[in-house]
Formats: sequence, structure tokens, C-alpha cells
Amino acid sequence: PFLSVAAEKELYLLATNFLLYVAMVIIATIVASIYFPGSLQRSTSSPQRARSYNYRMAEQAQEEEEYYGSDAEDEDDDDLEDDDEVLDSDDEDESAKMIRPRGGGVKRKVSFFLEEFDQEKLSRGQVLRRLLLCSLMLNITFVMWGVLQERMLTRRYPRFTGEYFHYSYALVFTNRFWTLVMSTMLLFYMKPRGSRTTVIYEYSFPSISNMLSSWCQYEALRYVSFPATTLFKSFKLAPVMLMGKILGNKSYPQYDYLVAVLIGVGITMFMTSTDDLRFGYDVYGDEVSGAWTGVMLLFLFLFFDSFTSQFQSRMFQRHRDLSMVELLFATSAFSTVLSFVTLVHTKELGPAWNFVMEHSEIHLHFFLFSICSTIGQLFIFYTIKNFGAVVFTLIMTTRVLLSIALSCIMYGHKVSATGFFGLMLVMAAVLYRIRKKAQGEQLIKWQGMDDNAKAHELVQEWHEHVDM
Repeated sequence: PFLSVAAEKELYLLATNFLLYVAMVIIATIVASIYFPGSLQRSTSSPQRARSYNYRMAEQAQEEEEYYGSDAEDEDDDDLEDDDEVLDSDDEDESAKMIRPRGGGVKRKVSFFLEEFDQEKLSRGQVLRRLLLCSLMLNITFVMWGVLQERMLTRRYPRFTGEYFHYSYALVFTNRFWTLVMSTMLLFYMKPRGSRTTVIYEYSFPSISNMLSSWCQYEALRYVSFPATTLFKSFKLAPVMLMGKILGNKSYPQYDYLVAVLIGVGITMFMTSTDDLRFGYDVYGDEVSGAWTGVMLLFLFLFFDSFTSQFQSRMFQRHRDLSMVELLFATSAFSTVLSFVTLVHTKELGPAWNFVMEHSEIHLHFFLFSICSTIGQLFIFYTIKNFGAVVFTLIMTTRVLLSIALSCIMYGHKVSATGFFGLMLVMAAVLYRIRKKAQGEQLIKWQGMDDNAKAHELVQEWHEHVDM
């Protein structure tokens, strides 16, 4: 047959869940049109205001070149006046800044590590210490997150003699639930102005694709090793460019195409030469008929993930009053509900719950898995806002190497000389792309960055380097 039994099973489950999500969104839209018609109406009474948050620094907005050239024309109308009046003086200390809210009165600006700090008023040492903190926390949280992911999905409970945890949607639900909790806290703390131009069902499209991409990468671990899966995600650049062409008619520099080809070649060398990736065997050491099932799932992961990032970027371009925090909250709310319904629909909720209750060892793993996911996303938000996409990419590239190395040490994955050369080829291509992106600009700037210029860059880098 054209597809193996394992591949047919995975595709059938993927298709049925996708149709379930579409049906649920249609039903929810119909119910909203009857009971909450206002949620389906776009505001046309006043022009769109630029994105604004109470936590923004009141500095003169710096004109930044857009990460992708075709979006530059959308930045011209970002200079609309804010409703919040910020009172500041040249001789005033940063901690004494006062903000006058729309409703009158004066409140003191609260210090919080997620805020965009004023780099002009900090010494070089202070900025570098914050950068070091970002590097350490991003690497610690995501390396640990990867180790826990491999432990939970590819090892027995208890070790050596127990059974495997096969319930991928339980991990999807856990991640989305804690993301919802985090984004809810950010909404209450940052209080962004709600978008009046978005329609509620628009949030469901990136939510569905993001959830399916997560499920595909978790399921892929049943057929390929974690190092191969981690390195394969470096190939995100190719489908992201394809989706950018389809959804946004974007143009990309020539070096991006070269980098995509080199990454593809390096990944192929790594996956075909690594000892425990002989086609015909899964990570459990059992013989399987679906030799390419894991690769198929990884390609589907890249497809859905690239759609998510490009669709969210397009939402930012079309809805100038949409904030990153609001988008994160809405998509995680949709994902939490849909993933829970999926657990019920596939009859995995009961078995997954019983598995967790019967094996005390997995309790700590689930807790740390969720904590690393939540803290890691907070530091993604903080790092890109304050240091930009290039610095963030460098940090996450280091994380890929550390994750692969630690996985090989802890779980005994062997990498041959050819596989190591493929790994180095991928890393060289990624670093070359970083160097080209950073030409003519200072990586660490001693001045603040404007939210408006970085919002859709945040979405692009979030999805290109994060695989939750």
C-alpha cells in the first residue's frame, strides 16, 4: 500500500479531529450570532488605533526596518495618539514615572520583569545582566522542557518495566491550559485596549492549526528520536516562506532560499545516519511497518505551524488595534476548550487521568513540563521585546544544540560522523542567516524598542523557534 498502517491511523485521527474542530467553530459562531451578535460585528465607527498597552515606555518611537520587506508599508499608520498621557521629565528617575490613566488620577508605574525597560537609562552592565538572565532562563526552561517531553512520551512508567504514556493530546491540553492562565494574568496586569475590529471566530483558525502542529510533533516522537525531531524543526524556514507567499504575498531575500536548502540537506544527513533512526524501528525498539510515519508527521507539524505564524502575522497587519496579549489569550482559550473536547471525543481523558493517578513519578514531570512551558513563553515575550529577533534567534540556536547534546547523553542516542556533519551544516546555515539579518545593525541597543514595530516580529520568531 501507498501508506503504512501506522501512517493511515495517524492521518485518520488527524482528519477526524480537524473536522471536529471545524464543526465546533461553526456551531459556536451560530450560537454567537444568536445570543451575542455584537461579537461578530466589526467596529466601523472610528478609525483603528495603533496597538497600545499601559506598560509601554513613553519614549519616542524608533523607526525599525521590518523583518520581512512586504510588511513595511503597514507601519505608516502606527503613530496615532494614545489615550494614556504619560508624564515624564529629563531629570526624572525611571522608577518615579507617573501615568495618568484615561479615567483621571495618577498612578505609579509598577516595576515588573516583563516590562520593556529603558535601555538609555541603564548602564551597559545592567543591560548585559538582563540579557544573561534571558539567555539562561530560555535555555534552562526549554532544554528541560525537551528532556521532559522525551521522558514522558518515549520511556516507561515505572522505568524499564512499566507502560508508555501514549496520550499526546493530554500534553497539548496541559500546555494550552497553562498558557491560558499565563495570558489571563498578563491581560489583568497589562490591560491592553481590546480590539474592536477582530471577529471572534478569526482566533479559531490559528488556534486549530497550532493545536494540530503540537499534536503532530508529540506523535512523531513515537517513530523518530528526540534529537532528530529537534533538528528537523530547524527546517521551519521553508514552509514559513511558502505560507508567507500564499497568505501574504511576501518577498524574501535570496539567502533565505539558500539557507532552507542547506538545512534540508543537513537534516537528511543527520536523520539517515544516526544509529537509532534506521527506518523500520521506532524509539521503543519495536519493528513497525510505517517507516516514514514520523517524517510525515514532522512535515505536517511544519505545515500547521507555518500557517499559524503567517495567519497571526496577517491578523496583526489587518487589525492595527490587536495586541499580542489579547491574541495569545484568545487562541489559548480556543485551544484549551478544543483540546479538552478532543480528549473526550477520542476517549483518552479517562485513560490519561488513570495513568497519571496510578504512576506517581509522572506527577512531577507534568508539573515541571507545564512550569517550563509557561516561564519559557514569558521570557520569549520579554527577550524579543527588549533585545529583538536576532538576539533571540541566537539564544534559541544554542538551545537546539544543548537539547540534542543532553538528549544523547541522558537517553543514549548515538550520532555518527555523517550525522554530526549534518548537524554542523544546519547550525552553520542558521548562523549564516543570523549574520545576514544582523548586517548593518547593532545587536544590543542602548535604547528602547517600540511595541508597534515588534508585534508581528514577535509572532514570527515565536513560532519559528518554539515548538509548543
